[in-house]
Amino acid sequence: MEIQVTYGDGTIKLRIPEGNLAGFIEPRPAKTTSDVLSGIEQVLNNPHGPPLSDISKSRSVCVLVEDHTRDAPHWAMISAVVPHLKNANHVQFIVTTGSHEVNHPENLQIVEMIRGAAEDVKLANYDVTIHDCESPDMVDLGKTSRGTPVLVNARAVQHDVYVSLSDMKAHYFAGYSNVVKNFLPGVCGFKTIEANHALALNPRSTFGVHPLHPDENRRDNPLADDMREAMKIITKNARVFLVAVVSSNRKLVWADAGLPEPVTARGMELLDETSSFVVTPRTRIIVSPGGYPQDKSLYHAQRAIELTKNAVLDGGQILVLAECRDGVAPESAIENFYNKLTAPLDDVIKSISDQYHLYEHKAYKFAELLKRVSRVRLYSKLDKDTVQKAHLDRVEDPQAVIDEWINEDPNIQILVMDKGNKIAVYAN
Repeated sequence: MEIQVTYGDGTIKLRIPEGNLAGFIEPRPAKTTSDVLSGIEQVLNNPHGPPLSDISKSRSVCVLVEDHTRDAPHWAMISAVVPHLKNANHVQFIVTTGSHEVNHPENLQIVEMIRGAAEDVKLANYDVTIHDCESPDMVDLGKTSRGTPVLVNARAVQHDVYVSLSDMKAHYFAGYSNVVKNFLPGVCGFKTIEANHALALNPRSTFGVHPLHPDENRRDNPLADDMREAMKIITKNARVFLVAVVSSNRKLVWADAGLPEPVTARGMELLDETSSFVVTPRTRIIVSPGGYPQDKSLYHAQRAIELTKNAVLDGGQILVLAECRDGVAPESAIENFYNKLTAPLDDVIKSISDQYHLYEHKAYKFAELLKRVSRVRLYSKLDKDTVQKAHLDRVEDPQAVIDEWINEDPNIQILVMDKGNKIAVYAN
């Protein structure tokens, strides 16, 4: 059989005999529309709770827009929302980078989208900024109950209304990408993000679990709950209006708008229906994060490995297909993610367990996985030395790996997972 999986801006064809294919997993087919703008406008006109145009009238509004690392339909979401803000006193747009790169060209493109939409409707009083977690222009709002200091971009505080634009998907330690992530880490300072992300070492901080989940048995995620609490501290008594989507290849699968709790709960239900899978673990699995920007670096591609790792048996092998055109990680994360990972694996785990620094959770989780499996093989643009230093095996030809597996065991069962950054895999 010939299978196509995403890689960079294109696809890779793999040939696996039908008898050796344990399954091909990607988000389940769902009805989509290419008219994303119209779909979002419809839910804005029929929201859960008061309309955005009503609650924003004569108010200070802060619009939180996800950064370029999210393959959200940015233009459609921005264009749909801005006309509802024409009667606001002031609108502050913030591109919520969290700890990601600030002046990335694609973030600058998002800024231009915002300005274009604002000018089209003659928005009278607005400002646009890209969040920088290292900026000294932060406001201290206290601490969460878990001791996380809530240091927030000064432009993100003291608004009457917050509008969060969220592209929802499974998240390997925050449960789901959703409304709370636009606040923490979205507009928070470095120390806040570091303290919150230290909770990623807790095994309960995992995908499929979130305090806003409609199933009360799936709410115990300490890291996500810390994010939720920080959002409450930042917004205080302000209204929060959520515009949430689930997208696929820039097409719209689902959208909803209004009060955060019902919208988020419905989004999580949909993701559980379309993107969650229970599988029989295998000794050989193939994972693609989903092409660019999901595989822009090893740092980003690791999300897919974490979300699908339950599919591989102890001692098994993983073949990862991730272009990594931007290298191993954003510059700010190289030291505590990649460089940390190059140490002996037991040392990686011990040193991070003793004291956590931001981005080390990724090295910690990678090291745990690498100790559990026999090999992680990577097909990418990274050079051999860079890959080997991270305890991975560089692959020249993914088809050769498949052929090798079958030659070693003609009855081998290979499980293939595409768009791994947008699925959640559980072992049966």
